[in-house]
Amino acid sequence: MNKYTFIEGLPAKPYKSVFERFLFNEDRHRSSQSEKNWNTFSFIDEHAGQIVAQIHFCIVDGIALSPCNAPFGSIEFAEELDTESFAFFLNEVEKRLKAIGVKKIVIKDTPHQYRPHQSTLLSVLLLNHGFTIRGHEINSAIVVDTVDWENKIPQAKLRNLKRCRKEKLEFRCLGVERLSEIYQFIESCRRERGVTLSMSLARLQQTIDYCKDDFILFGVYQQDELVAASISVRVNERIVYNFYPAHAKKTDSLSPLVFLIDNEYQYCRERNIGLIDLGTSMLSGEINFSLLNFKTQLDGKPSLKLTFEKDI
Repeated sequence: MNKYTFIEGLPAKPYKSVFERFLFNEDRHRSSQSEKNWNTFSFIDEHAGQIVAQIHFCIVDGIALSPCNAPFGSIEFAEELDTESFAFFLNEVEKRLKAIGVKKIVIKDTPHQYRPHQSTLLSVLLLNHGFTIRGHEINSAIVVDTVDWENKIPQAKLRNLKRCRKEKLEFRCLGVERLSEIYQFIESCRRERGVTLSMSLARLQQTIDYCKDDFILFGVYQQDELVAASISVRVNERIVYNFYPAHAKKTDSLSPLVFLIDNEYQYCRERNIGLIDLGTSMLSGEINFSLLNFKTQLDGKPSLKLTFEKDI
């Protein structure tokens, strides 16, 4: 293991990260989750001046959480990192957490579709290290490529899309200064269906204050009336996460979310964004079949999203 150095805390030198980075592990988003109690562990190739693996934990009441309050955290690591070295890094992380009094480790990984080979390797290594699967969810995401989205969806959704175009709905990309208006619309749409939002407006605004350039608001209008919207997150340069999508119940037959996704697909293609994450389809730990079916009809491809834990 002489090639790599294990470091607790952020490296003092400006080493280059050689793994794919995700917003929820960036300093700005971690600060929005909690302004204190963070511990970072890094694996460094000092000769090359590179960080090859890194994980951030928020330690609260003896529990090390990755993340503290976000869709996922987990270890970011280079695909080129050999498995034996990676296993060594995991072991050193656990030893250090135990030394500082941590009793339990909880790691929420990315959806497997984000990085299928790495998530597979990480899952096996964590299980080999004595972790158990604390939670399992089914996630869906649309692959953005050269094929028009309308050519990927079933006829029923295509009819919805054509009707939306005939009704001359208008798609708009909105600034985050419209957050209150869009949030209140989405909240009312969810309330119509007996569903509450997981974040208050104040809490979401606080997150956006830290991450102004990472949120995108989309709206669909019918004769200047807002009928569908999405609060979306730029996870990184190739992934957009539809965090809070919704449409008014009175427009169920029109299905303006189909129109929103079609336009968002074009938006992403123009910006070389390759994945639209539609989120999980779970309700109280069980699959919400109607929601999963809807996302599948939007060409959402399913993948695993796992949370691991270990008592130490």
